[in-house]
Amino acid sequence: MDVERFERELPHLFERFPESSRPRDRRFEHVLEAVPGLARENNLALLNLAARLLGLGESYVEVGSFRGTSLVAAMLGNDGEFVAIDDFSFDEATPEGLESSLERFGLEGATILAGNAFELLERGALEGRSVGVYYYDAAHDHESQLRGLRLVEPHLAHEALLIVDDSDWDEVRRATADYLAGQPQARLAFDIPGSEGWWEGMQVISWLRA
Repeated sequence: MDVERFERELPHLFERFPESSRPRDRRFEHVLEAVPGLARENNLALLNLAARLLGLGESYVEVGSFRGTSLVAAMLGNDGEFVAIDDFSFDEATPEGLESSLERFGLEGATILAGNAFELLERGALEGRSVGVYYYDAAHDHESQLRGLRLVEPHLAHEALLIVDDSDWDEVRRATADYLAGQPQARLAFDIPGSEGWWEGMQVISWLRA
């Protein structure tokens, strides 16, 4: 994952970063119309850029896919391996529905893992993968948030991005702070507050393996 390039290019997706309510690329408006989700166009543009900068052989992994809005946005126009992990406990969330969302955009090849994310990660669901982008949008209590970040560490590429959704929430922010305080290989690259354009906020953590 080219972390430096991501940090350099993200602001240029917008007229004014992070104040713009929409990105320059309006493809993601159509994504939200077709697959309504808990996001804004800006959030989706960020995920798409991150996935575009995956290194050879690296994976994009997201925990919490719901109907597939974020996964569709990440895959749109990009190559690579994409993995979605979800227990599909939300109303209207099913593996079949997620697959249907991908098919609507002609997207193929994603791996969908149904079940408890923590159990799957602890049982080695990502074994053999080099994760360049990890997007966490699942249980947002402090313990789960922190656990979700720590469990992926063995699978991260030499350089990687950990993207945290709903970062305006107190428990999420506290977990991110605690994670960074205990992990010298990680640093906070972006802390984007929630707004009309950014839903409930996003944090981007840059990872560099020592």
